[in-house]
Amino acid sequence: MNPRRKEKRRMNGRDPNFWQGLLDFLPITLVAILTFTMGFIRGVHEGGSLKKSLLGALMCTLLATPLFPVFLWIAESQGWPPIIAFPPCVFLAFLGTDWIRSKADDIYEVFIGRWRK
Repeated sequence: MNPRRKEKRRMNGRDPNFWQGLLDFLPITLVAILTFTMGFIRGVHEGGSLKKSLLGALMCTLLATPLFPVFLWIAESQGWPPIIAFPPCVFLAFLGTDWIRSKADDIYEVFIGRWRK
């Protein structure tokens, strides 16, 4: 090896655990993708517009992402495999959008609907 030539294989300033950090976020990313897809398909199946379907899918994703670590903790504490945390998370997020929509309509009727009549 030539002593004047600089070694190009060094990783100065680079974290060797970078890829492991990305792999740690993979399950949360999968939950987000799965719930977004599920919400979008449900919105299209119900005959809603593209905008309504996208907003419903976004709401499913926003509900499921914080729920996933809770279900993962429950699965790990019970000795179940971590994959068990996916279905209830997606299911509750799927049901949650309809529940929030109905509650928002009720709140609208109570506070704003009264003055519009």
